[in-house]
Amino acid sequence: MFEWDLWPDRRTLRLCEPPRAVVVDMSVLDPTAGRPVGFAPSQVSLRVRAFGVRVEREMPARLVAWLQLCDGQWRALCELPIQSVNGVSRATVTLWVPPEAMRLPADSRTMP
Repeated sequence: MFEWDLWPDRRTLRLCEPPRAVVVDMSVLDPTAGRPVGFAPSQVSLRVRAFGVRVEREMPARLVAWLQLCDGQWRALCELPIQSVNGVSRATVTLWVPPEAMRLPADSRTMP
């Protein structure tokens, strides 16, 4: 994933140990996120509707680190579990998330 030991300046890298549960507002990253499956164009096959990734407007994630950009802004490194609509396929993706696109969950003691 990310080789932290190759980043010696820890003033621009803040690791979250342990990782922290957050909720990512996917509509900030992708304005089409969270649309119901019924909004898919009619030419999208049933196979894609079933096996395609479900992206909700808000999705649970794990905040792993903060990294400062050269212009002074910060980005969160988040691990986001995803799955297909039918639940058969699963993966974890890593996203760079702006601070305004995430929040703590209502019960911040639970980890996704």
